[in-house]
Amino acid sequence: MSRVSIGYQDGCLAPFFVSTFSIQQAEALGADTIWFPDHFMGFAPKWMWTPEMCAAASVIPSGDALFDPVPVMAHVAARFPDLFVGTSVTEAIRRHPVSLAQTFVTLDHLSEGRVRFGIGNGLRENTAPYGLPATHRVARLEEALEVLELLYASQGRPVDFEGRYYRLSGAVFDLPLWQDRPPPLYVGSHAPRMLALTGRFGDGWLPGQVVSGREYGRRLDVISGAAAAAGRSMDGFVASQTMLLVLGDDRAQVLEQAMASPYIGYNALGLPGVVWRAHGLDHPLGDDFAGQIELVPAQITREQVALAQSRMTSALLEEQYYFGTPAEIADAVAPLVDAGCSHFILANMGGNFTGRGARDFESMADLASRLRKI
Repeated sequence: MSRVSIGYQDGCLAPFFVSTFSIQQAEALGADTIWFPDHFMGFAPKWMWTPEMCAAASVIPSGDALFDPVPVMAHVAARFPDLFVGTSVTEAIRRHPVSLAQTFVTLDHLSEGRVRFGIGNGLRENTAPYGLPATHRVARLEEALEVLELLYASQGRPVDFEGRYYRLSGAVFDLPLWQDRPPPLYVGSHAPRMLALTGRFGDGWLPGQVVSGREYGRRLDVISGAAAAAGRSMDGFVASQTMLLVLGDDRAQVLEQAMASPYIGYNALGLPGVVWRAHGLDHPLGDDFAGQIELVPAQITREQVALAQSRMTSALLEEQYYFGTPAEIADAVAPLVDAGCSHFILANMGGNFTGRGARDFESMADLASRLRKI
């Protein structure tokens, strides 16, 4: 019996037929869960979204045309009755915790228990440009998770909560939980404080950084320790890994393509300054730049991307992406399974610049098969 399951990260972008096709392909390759981002803004500057700079632009007119994942998940759950659906990830800044509770319990009923509630502490790109708070994000998330637990346990009785960010006074939440249990909560986390929240509140873990098996295990130990301190069991806990994939028949060739891609140059800005410094490189946005969590695509200039391209190295990019053939990538992540990973989420990043088209799904099917055999 396989030790791992497979998920697929969809782009959730208009036109919707692109998602429908991708989900059909993902189901065919054996994915059991489709994960959707929850964004207002896309993943690259608008000036970059051209067929010359980003191959996906030939099919998807705008990288900022993101659907709301909630009705999309309801639709997918109805159309694909064997698939689970989840957010990777939402947050409690744009969506109040009471609204999150109502939304995900509703989805749990509609999907008959096939929803996964993925949550994180939020990205600046989804908050600051829209006049929403972009500070104290971890503290805000911690409080939101406390509110969620309170609501789930309330059984319809009015509840009070006095926090720094959220306040309830005689609040009622009487929507029954599907099969008397809350929607499984998956937390996107990497740093110690967020890992601790994952252990205290999570039923699953949604990391996405490229790390060694040893580091993955160390982080999972932090989660386990926090769970034990909170009196929570890790039985049934799902540790995942989102894999940003750049697939090809030749690893050296896809690395060469990545080094020439403005899209990859932009995404390299999402690596923190400390990671650049570890490679002896100067981050174009400063050594103290926190990385993806603070990156706002609409504010990034052509000059900053060109500077990132001129400075980045293939070794730096390997801190962010899995490059190569399905066999090479499966071998690279095998140590994560030994460290406790049981769910790999495939995210096809190469589709934005390699031009391989449908061949990427053939490679992902091969990769999925290899991952299930680890």
